[in-house]
Amino acid sequence: MPQSALSVSRHPGAPGLEAVCGVGVAADIVRHAHARSIVGLCLGGGRRITAGGGVFEAGPGQGFVIPPGVVHACAPAGDAGHSYVALAASAACFPPGRGDGEAAVEVWPRLWRDRQAAELLLATAAAVSSGDGRALRFFQALAARLDLRPASPPPLHAATRRAKAAIDAAPAEPVTVAGLAGLAGVSPYHLERLFRRDLGVPLLDYALSRRVALAALRIGEGEEICEAALAAGFCDQSHLSRQFRRRMGVPPGRYRVSRPS
Repeated sequence: MPQSALSVSRHPGAPGLEAVCGVGVAADIVRHAHARSIVGLCLGGGRRITAGGGVFEAGPGQGFVIPPGVVHACAPAGDAGHSYVALAASAACFPPGRGDGEAAVEVWPRLWRDRQAAELLLATAAAVSSGDGRALRFFQALAARLDLRPASPPPLHAATRRAKAAIDAAPAEPVTVAGLAGLAGVSPYHLERLFRRDLGVPLLDYALSRRVALAALRIGEGEEICEAALAAGFCDQSHLSRQFRRRMGVPPGRYRVSRPS
């Protein structure tokens, strides 16, 4: 089995579009949701996506779509790791008018198998990684091929929105349910219930995921893992490594970010 690795590429000319390449990813990834549309292709092994009580399993050569805001967990389909390429795209990456019309907004993951779409996805990922100016054009052709449409996550209750904003504004700061409930103007029990209903994960799990995201950002900028761990609010590198693997699928030492000029 290849050594696990996860690389993220961001194109300076296509803000909101990222390419993610996972190799030998063998860890289960806890429940989470994305703010952007995800479209990916399984290259080796199998990828199991669990959402809403359903299980969607992609094998080699099969693709998957995860709409924004859909809470899901991911895992390799077998004992061995799996490899994949995925794109994360904000609504601004879609062609103008793509979200118009009466087409139903997707609310569950779906699988696809289409040779031309696979070629377009790989071409988009390669263009993002190399800084090729055609990246956005390739993605928009892929969106048309798979009938992908931009979507926004569902609206949040005001209390959830206030608590989430407080966490997002200072992810490294320690938080308590009671403290956030006071800020949101509701009881701790009510906030926990609203937060889980709106975002699909417990409040403190969300706060931990934001710390991991902050650490990933700093590691991607070249900071040492131990320094990134402390800056993101973890007690030490070991604590970060455990949580990083549960949310990213690989240890932090196997995570890379590239920004082509």
